Amino acid sequence: MLYLLLSILFSTSLVIILRLFERWKIDTRYGIVFNYLVCVITGLTAMEDIAQLQQIATWNGWAACLLLGVGFILIFNLIGKSTQLLGVATTSIAFKLSFIIPVIVAVLFYGDRLTFLKIAGIAAAIAAVYFITYQKEATTEKNNPHKGLAWLPVLIFVGSGITDSCFNYIQRHLTPPGFDHIVTVMVFLGAFLSGMVMYGRNKELYSLRNIAGGIVLGVPNYGSLYFLLKALQESPFPPSTLFPVNNLGIVCVAAFVGLLFFRESVNRRKIIGFVLAVSSIVLIGFLDR
Repeated sequence: MLYLLLSILFSTSLVIILRLFERWKIDTRYGIVFNYLVCVITGLTAMEDIAQLQQIATWNGWAACLLLGVGFILIFNLIGKSTQLLGVATTSIAFKLSFIIPVIVAVLFYGDRLTFLKIAGIAAAIAAVYFITYQKEATTEKNNPHKGLAWLPVLIFVGSGITDSCFNYIQRHLTPPGFDHIVTVMVFLGAFLSGMVMYGRNKELYSLRNIAGGIVLGVPNYGSLYFLLKALQESPFPPSTLFPVNNLGIVCVAAFVGLLFFRESVNRRKIIGFVLAVSSIVLIGFLDR
């Protein structure tokens, strides 16, 4: 349970930092690239036995981790494009509901039980994400000619769900004992290398402001993935329970922080969402045992 809570807290801190990027005038794309480099350095620093790196050449999981890192940065770019063209609400809902895919994969391929309580909890989670994150976009049909690009949030939903499922697969089948830090380092290395391929020629990438943003974001980002890996390994919850609780926890804590520190409004819709979120966590995490 501790690792799950840490994953939620670190992931929520990412939401807050990314939100502050705009205030700090940091280009999110470029800050993200250096964030991945900081994640790699953080993982190498946290390793108890750096000599384990010598085993990567004979480890059959390194390529999968690098490819997963490529998927991470591609999804991020899709999120940025969708936010620009379709708005924050549509993009956010598509991204946060993607937990449905690893739940389905866990039930179909890993033998997780799909009980009535779990189905009810997932339904409540979907409704909670909608009520908490949805808000009317300021744009209209007239000044938003891209509104028909429904394939963007669909790609985000499917792509994010697939990356979560692949991470679960790597944890189950490709992570030897003691390789936790190596797995996360290799994933973030793949993301950093991909980012350099995409943006490495842009001089703005190397501005001190963007580098500083990457440093601030990198350490909590590493923690979010590392503790999710540990939660998948040691949590009493199966993946079909852990992913909804993790995603919903991030949504709730981030919304709560928004109310306290960013003066976001409290309305009936958000209150309903919080009630549904608590109900979902109780149904999935505590009653369905």
